[in-house]
Amino acid sequence: MILAIAFVAAQFVRPARTNPPFASTQTIEHLVRVPPELHATLTRACGDCHSDQTEWPWYSQVAPASWFVIHHVVQGRKRINFSTWVRPGKEPVDSVDRLRAICREVRKGGMPLTSYTLIHWNARLSADEVQRICEWSEEEEQRLDRDTPGK
Repeated sequence: MILAIAFVAAQFVRPARTNPPFASTQTIEHLVRVPPELHATLTRACGDCHSDQTEWPWYSQVAPASWFVIHHVVQGRKRINFSTWVRPGKEPVDSVDRLRAICREVRKGGMPLTSYTLIHWNARLSADEVQRICEWSEEEEQRLDRDTPGK
């Protein structure tokens, strides 16, 4: 009985599930070349936590799962957000750092999170997809370095 009451009471503690507006001039595509097939992979495996276009699943409305999901999305957006990628005055250095971080995390298996892929099995990355992500990130790092005036 106490657990049922606690569960019902927990439903009143509702952190915000938001998809903030963003400008197309801030997205990753505005600064980094993202081929369509790679865009699809990044959207499928990373987009829910690393963009402002999260598709909130039904369980993100039920506590305590909602707290866990929303926390992960907030933290993911803080680290890398494809919707607010461009940081005026800090580019291209910030982009290069984030591109390296993307490759590093998918290569070591840190992303996508296991807790996410347990439920969203289609977000799992194959070895070929990891390789393609890393090749792309390295190509874009080099292009950004090359295209930066003064380098």
